Amino acid sequence: MKATFKSMVGALLLLAACQSKKNQTQDFIPGTYVNSAKGEYAVANDTLVIKQADGYNYQITRRTGYQAIRKGKLLPKHQKVEILNSVWDSNKQELDEVTTGRIFRFDTDKKLLLINQASYQKIN
Repeated sequence: MKATFKSMVGALLLLAACQSKKNQTQDFIPGTYVNSAKGEYAVANDTLVIKQADGYNYQITRRTGYQAIRKGKLLPKHQKVEILNSVWDSNKQELDEVTTGRIFRFDTDKKLLLINQASYQKIN
């Protein structure tokens, strides 16, 4: 009887710990994330602002600034703003962007958002 009780308590504690980690990731999501990239032909800055719309739905505002480099000089800056909708997948622990199918993964320990090979640092 005592062994069964201890097993049940252990299983409940394990389940609670898993749920806590899942909730921790979802609680981490809202905020502002930044990424900068520089290459031989361009400089780009990306800012993502993620807000929880309701429940598992999130709105992502993506602001991208881009400057081409020609003959060693920066050309005028171009800016683009996109509004994206995404859904939290609690089983996979990721945001799935509805239109393009992009997957947003989070590393809460390093305060990072990962999209394919790109890494965005959370700033707030």
